[in-house]
Amino acid sequence: MKNKILVWLCVFVSLSFAEVENPLKTAMDLVNESKTLYSLKIVDKPFPVPDRSQLINFPVYREKKGDSYDVKAIKATGEAKKLLDKAENYFGSHQYAKARDAYTLALQEDPKLYSAITYIGQTYGIERNWDKAELWYKKAIEANYVDFLAHWLLADVYKVKGQKEKALEEISIAKVLNRNNPRLEALRKEIYGLNGLNIKNWTFNPQVSIARDSATGNVNMQSDSIWTYYAFVQAAWLYEPYYKEKAKKVLMPQTMYRECLMGLLPFMENKSLKESVEVLRRLDKALNADKLSEFVFYEILLLDYPTASFQLDKKQIEGLKDYLIWANQK
Repeated sequence: MKNKILVWLCVFVSLSFAEVENPLKTAMDLVNESKTLYSLKIVDKPFPVPDRSQLINFPVYREKKGDSYDVKAIKATGEAKKLLDKAENYFGSHQYAKARDAYTLALQEDPKLYSAITYIGQTYGIERNWDKAELWYKKAIEANYVDFLAHWLLADVYKVKGQKEKALEEISIAKVLNRNNPRLEALRKEIYGLNGLNIKNWTFNPQVSIARDSATGNVNMQSDSIWTYYAFVQAAWLYEPYYKEKAKKVLMPQTMYRECLMGLLPFMENKSLKESVEVLRRLDKALNADKLSEFVFYEILLLDYPTASFQLDKKQIEGLKDYLIWANQK
């Protein structure tokens, strides 16, 4: 592609970034020299935030396998399923003591039915026996740290008991483990408000649309003016051979997102623009605090790949929990 927009952007990038290996300059040069025709249309109407309310996680447990985790759905079978169904029937008819007995028997039949531990805690919570509910939620978390429901309900217990700081910790972990759950988000807002934090559910939403014409192979992009470089870098990652080879050697898609974000840097030099555009403010804050990795993983990656949180170890999950709390300080 050799049109005026691209030539101007390449010249600007060359002047703004002197480093030979600058990822933004590399992407722009590759697009400029590509055999593929790239076109860009600047749009004024914003792209809405995608509805991800159905992109939620479900109960799982995991087992360590080398450097990663083997994640498995929690699913009762055989006699354990019969006992679990019996417990659920008792639960539904408000016979909570009998439900606990049946959950306990189901666990004895299948010790990996970790969600039953959480459900026992839930029966105590419904009975407003907060101390026993807390005890069982902690047992569930100890047995299966990625049990987002146990963290979620434990946060609610702490909120009821007036322990707002502990509630903040647990609801933030739950949010990392189930990024898009709308019901969980409602409690997060409440607890964050109690702790004097920003309750807004800000969502990273690139004002970019990229599509390849199946007939011609041309790549058509749309973006607003702030996201033009981001669009070109992402398009290069998606369609240029150089990046297909690079993707085999680096951590994907985090590396792609980090390089795409470089496309926002030229606009962050404009102080008034940075103050008026929230994504620029938040990115600037993350860069100044050396939290770009956390920004990329929580704000971008988990939105579309929420199950990626199940591959994080406890320390990494708690690191994202700390980031989430920090990012929402007023």
